[in-house]
Amino acid sequence: MTDEEKKGPSKKELKKLAKKAEKDAAKAAAKGNKVATPAAGAKNGSSSSGAAPAAAKKASPVYRLANVPSSGTVDACTLKACMASVLYGTPLLPGGVSSDLPFVHGPALLYGDVSNACPAVAFGGNGIIKALALANNTAEGKNHMMPMMDDWLEYERGELRPALGSGNAKKVDAAISKIGAALEVQGGTSVVAGSEPLSSADLAITITLLHHGNSAAAMASLSPSIQAYVDITKKSPAYAQAKKLASKLLPPASFDPSDPSLLRASSAIFATAITSVFPSAVSLGIEIKAFKCKDIKHGDYQCNVAMPLFQKLKASGALPQGINTPQQVAQSIIDAAGNDNPLL
Repeated sequence: MTDEEKKGPSKKELKKLAKKAEKDAAKAAAKGNKVATPAAGAKNGSSSSGAAPAAAKKASPVYRLANVPSSGTVDACTLKACMASVLYGTPLLPGGVSSDLPFVHGPALLYGDVSNACPAVAFGGNGIIKALALANNTAEGKNHMMPMMDDWLEYERGELRPALGSGNAKKVDAAISKIGAALEVQGGTSVVAGSEPLSSADLAITITLLHHGNSAAAMASLSPSIQAYVDITKKSPAYAQAKKLASKLLPPASFDPSDPSLLRASSAIFATAITSVFPSAVSLGIEIKAFKCKDIKHGDYQCNVAMPLFQKLKASGALPQGINTPQQVAQSIIDAAGNDNPLL
């Protein structure tokens, strides 16, 4: 071995090696994800032949409310569902019409993407409240479904609603007296022990009372403590948000020959044509509405839905067979409206 080999590298050479190491480290950092990293758990000295596969991003659950009555006003069941959506932070989208539950006369909660069949997971106001509370999948959501909550939801369905519907004063007083007794024990803001206001049980009970007591006389017949209890829901920001959401979930109005408004009639005809050819249009959040044409050479009224509908159908993988362009979407709507329509 030579004297030079015994001495090792000089200070100058060590500096050069250090600088080279710094440059190599900087290059590796700049490459970032381009550099393949060893698989987790590999032993020291072993390497991975390729980059580890990226973890798939978990999609958020998609819930839709189907079979919303088209009466033009929001029913109690739909309002319960919307209130639960707001309170539990579980988004709710339009679900159109579902034929999965022919025996159910009212809203149903669907789960899934419009590109596939969306199964119904709950129906009825209280059932949807429970489903959305549990879908929250947090301690807060689960606390809304304690056993005591279930008992009160069953009371609202089996006692309170039938009593209010019967119009029998004795039955109504007996049902409401249970609420008053519970409020007196629990401090006046909730019927459930240890619960914050606007629990699942409170939501179901107060919305039923609000819909029963639409008139001032009906509300005045309630005791002050019950009125104050109902006002917690009525005056809450969540209630205002729920009513706004419910209005978006209402299906398009059907054509009414007695309505003198040509604009509303045109919107109704377009809605019927579009939903007959593309049933998932409402589920995709498409607003079906007619507008007056700015230029008379284009006609009197128009509905600019073909392009956004095509884009959403394509993005969700729900384009019908044979439909490949926005123009074909538009032509399908025209064909569905028909040439013999007396208004068009």
